[in-house]
Amino acid sequence: MIKFLFISLVVYIGICLTLIYWPIPEKKMVENYDYSSLKQSTQQKEQGSEQSVTLRDGKALFFRLYEADSDTTLILLHGSGSESRYLSQLASFLAKNGTMRVITPDLRGHGRNDGARGDIDYIGQLDHDIEDLFGYVKEHYAGTRIVLGGHSSGGGMALRYVGNKSVPQPDGLLLIAPYLGHKAPTVKPNSGEWVTVALKRWIGLEMINRLGFSALNGLPVLLFNRPESWNDSLQVDSYSYRMAVNFAPNNYLEDISSISMPALVLVGENDESFYPDKFSEVFDDTKQHIDIHIVDSANHMNIVDAGISGKHLVDWHIKSKAK
Repeated sequence: MIKFLFISLVVYIGICLTLIYWPIPEKKMVENYDYSSLKQSTQQKEQGSEQSVTLRDGKALFFRLYEADSDTTLILLHGSGSESRYLSQLASFLAKNGTMRVITPDLRGHGRNDGARGDIDYIGQLDHDIEDLFGYVKEHYAGTRIVLGGHSSGGGMALRYVGNKSVPQPDGLLLIAPYLGHKAPTVKPNSGEWVTVALKRWIGLEMINRLGFSALNGLPVLLFNRPESWNDSLQVDSYSYRMAVNFAPNNYLEDISSISMPALVLVGENDESFYPDKFSEVFDDTKQHIDIHIVDSANHMNIVDAGISGKHLVDWHIKSKAK
């Protein structure tokens, strides 16, 4: 029996390593999204004031602050492979009209932060970083209501955070075209060709992690199919296994069931990555605290433009404060 178990373990590890080191596919340079809305967001003058917060491991996390005379602070998370500049239109709009002050961090491994790009030290580190950012907000804006929000994978990260009841919870949740994980019915294949997945490597790493072995989790498993014309030095080319796992819901159904605060879900009717009509299948919009809107004429990227989603957020903010 011992011999059989030993041989089985060796075979299992051999399968894992074969999958992990199988040649990964090349990323595709395709026109997957309508990126035209990014020009105004990334090039506009009002990009917020540049700040940083010291995290529990001593590293600095870069963020942009859009100050406002408001009793509400929105922490708004960017999507995968990107950074916070493209959220500037929406953040400026909400701050200027006094709806919310807005903080848009470049998440660890992204944008203006130091350190390895597209990688983190361990699965769960992004959760800890957001918790530390909550602490910063509470220290600097005593008594403020905190809304946690995110676009695309940032929305999935926000959902993951509220699914963890061991961390401080926000007073509101904003999910803009949220990525719910590859198993969710809302997701088109490869997120509408946004990513190329090294599937064999992912499976191999998932298998070997079940044995408690995580030393190979820094290997890349997601490659972003961003056209070169929309690339620059602040974008990320790929994600490690640990980043890809952390930057998504833990279990989207369990995380959704744990929502206990007012929540707004927005998705564009022309979203290239997701099926808009499927969101009502996974979010229980019969609950008084969850509002779902399919936004007319919006796609995956321009849904964060102020003119498209701004009014939805202002109306929801007024409604949620009244509850």
